[in-house]
Amino acid sequence: MTIIHHLLARLLRRPRGDGAPTKIEPVETESGEIESVEVDPDPVPIGGEDQVVATFEVVTSGPSAEVTGGLVAPDESRAELRFERQERTTFEERWRSRHAFGRDAAAGTWRVVVGAGGVTEEREFEVLAEEGLRRSRIDGFELSPDPVDEGSPLTVSGLLEVVTGKEDWGGLPGRTVALLFRPDDMLARREVARVVTDRSGRFDATVTATESGFWSAEFRGDAREAREARDLRAARDAGRVSAARSAEVHSAVSAAGAQTKITYSANPKSGRRNRKATHAGTLFVRVQPAGQPARWDPLPQQRVRLWFDPSGTGADAVKGTATTGSDGRFTLRKKVPSTGEWQVRFDSQAPSQRRSCKSPARRLTVS
Repeated sequence: MTIIHHLLARLLRRPRGDGAPTKIEPVETESGEIESVEVDPDPVPIGGEDQVVATFEVVTSGPSAEVTGGLVAPDESRAELRFERQERTTFEERWRSRHAFGRDAAAGTWRVVVGAGGVTEEREFEVLAEEGLRRSRIDGFELSPDPVDEGSPLTVSGLLEVVTGKEDWGGLPGRTVALLFRPDDMLARREVARVVTDRSGRFDATVTATESGFWSAEFRGDAREAREARDLRAARDAGRVSAARSAEVHSAVSAAGAQTKITYSANPKSGRRNRKATHAGTLFVRVQPAGQPARWDPLPQQRVRLWFDPSGTGADAVKGTATTGSDGRFTLRKKVPSTGEWQVRFDSQAPSQRRSCKSPARRLTVS
């Protein structure tokens, strides 16, 4: 062991051609990310005879790391959550925890705070009295056409309803429905578009088909709508209609060329203006060997671009490029000029062999 230490010391002291000692830089690797935090149900209805058990689901990506978390009540009191891994794919992991709310639980806005691998995320949700809270549902959710060609229009439609009697349901007009999508082999859902229901509660939207995956529609409830709009008075008065999500429907997208994906992390998430952030990830391609299951392999020697979209402007621009290594990895270090979203994109130069793709967007903030 002593000989090894001496050799390392000599390497560190060995001069470069200009006589200066060699400086060995640390290897930058992709870190973990929290892709989504979901609460079901939201709002949590209390006041009945039985406890209501709420489920908290977290999807993470990057190096595997235990998920920890807790609940913060309106009075800032706290309760611990214990998460267990439920599912794993090549790119992501799903973690789940449950908590029972009794009839005497504090009503109001709660927070679930979760952490994984040094990254933290939180989400607000409501705990409301069950009396007067009307249930909602999304019925008849469907896609057309199926299958669909890549780049072609895909119509997403459904009906948002609210309970009007013991067993009766009626359309809920003028409410916002979010359209969610998760690609094959991924677990986190991401919002693609929003649409407002018509007078009968129906909604229709046309999106562009980009890749195969699962679509769903989500109505986030009156309280969350008001909260996201920062209308605190409306949030206090709302909450009379619960949230609802449709079942997932799969869409098959036909396209030439092999599918590609980018895993990507950006850190630190917050700090001073013009600090340097590390953007790291891996470019993968889906291969289908004859007679064997499909797999995802690293895609080397390909150029990827780093894009930045300043907060609220929609004017994204290229901030850097990198070439993937033999393991498909890339790393860039760039200044953070303002709060905004960053994304890595691969623009294929041979679409018949492999398709283009985009990474998830990562939001970095400045103080």
